[in-house]
Amino acid sequence: MKYATLIDFGSTYTKVACVHLPERRVLMTDRFPSTVHIDARIGLHQCFDAVARAVGHVALQESLKLSSSSAAGGLRMAVVGLTRSLSIMAGRNAAFGAGAKILANYSGWLTPEDAVSLEKTNVEIVLLCGGYEKGNRTMILHNAEVLSASDLQVPVIYAGNSDAGQMAREIFCRGGKECFLVDNIIPAVGEMNTGPAEAVIRNIFMKRITNMIGMDRVREEIGEILMPTPAAVLAAGKLLSEGTETDAGLGGMMMVDVGGATTDVYSFIKNKGYNYARMVGAAEPFAKRTVEGDMGMRESSVCVLEEAGAEAMAQRADVSTATLRASVEKRLLDTSFLADTPEELRIDQEIASQAISISVRRHAGRIEKVHSKGVREIQRGKNLTNVETIIGTGGILVNGTDPDGLLQCAVLQECEGEEILIPRKVRTLVDRDYVFYAAGLLQEYDKAAALGIMKASLSETG
Repeated sequence: MKYATLIDFGSTYTKVACVHLPERRVLMTDRFPSTVHIDARIGLHQCFDAVARAVGHVALQESLKLSSSSAAGGLRMAVVGLTRSLSIMAGRNAAFGAGAKILANYSGWLTPEDAVSLEKTNVEIVLLCGGYEKGNRTMILHNAEVLSASDLQVPVIYAGNSDAGQMAREIFCRGGKECFLVDNIIPAVGEMNTGPAEAVIRNIFMKRITNMIGMDRVREEIGEILMPTPAAVLAAGKLLSEGTETDAGLGGMMMVDVGGATTDVYSFIKNKGYNYARMVGAAEPFAKRTVEGDMGMRESSVCVLEEAGAEAMAQRADVSTATLRASVEKRLLDTSFLADTPEELRIDQEIASQAISISVRRHAGRIEKVHSKGVREIQRGKNLTNVETIIGTGGILVNGTDPDGLLQCAVLQECEGEEILIPRKVRTLVDRDYVFYAAGLLQEYDKAAALGIMKASLSETG
């Protein structure tokens, strides 16, 4: 097979990349306004036509065709665990790794009031987890009872202590709830097993995608959609970090994607203790994704303003506080707004820099001092101090005037303490051709080609 046609069905755009497999290079990329809310086939055929113009109709028909999607807006999830530092963190890692977004977290003994609050979040799936294998079952079964008695009509994934799994399933069945049993996410101290839970989450997401208008015909032409777009990007980043047997990867690295509503942060590095601190909490995965739903360039810009401080942001952007607030209001009212003056461009740059700075620090771990028989240090979360490369993707990072300046916001600043476990010194790159989703799809079939197109797409920012 000579060519691969790789398509992503998004809520805003339907994107396509055509890859020459033997030469490991992208022949063309294109994007079209999304038609998933009208008829997904329209966008699909626009992509096909674009590929046919590049390689011909016969080559298109014979090409490998793979697809991803985020068109349903991402699977909306809630995580219910026993402790915030263990089961909640493990559950969040599983949800984010599968490409979901988290709307709510609950830890400890769930109350009926919590269940009512959860009903109002409009989640589509609940992940119930907690408890090591052979451990206590009382709290997790209590939480199952509360969820079962609620008015929630969504599937529940049980990923806790397996000793209580069948009892939890019976509880949910009595309450008329669909329940999936998977392996325990945290079977033992220092262990994490998110794969089974991630697989079920992705399957539920894909089931939702099939309900898009025209998707039955789309499947006839390109087969099943393989995975959510964020999961494809996570898989691509892991390959780029690790490399193949014959082609070295980039080593410890991060990726940052700044969008209108969210900022996604990905890290690819083995978690290690910082200096002599003792690591506590849930084990951290090599490939980790987090989503900050309140950090973005348009819909969430007011949240960035509130957290970073309007006066400080205005000073850095060289505008008045009133001008900054009015500009943010403009972005909220018109999420398609494009900065078209030097002043608006500076404001965009400041919003993006704060979104990146805050999101990366939330993603990373920290060192804390505890007083117990003298002062000692513990490490919570992932140590990113040895990350050497940060890759930017998304409009302002790829098309902006200073991507290096933005990505350097992920690095420890002089005014910060060593306890923040973010990178110390990095080189910065951008995904110029936006091919990571395509590489994530392709890596299951041709790792060499997937790695090749990613490396070719990377541009130095300096």
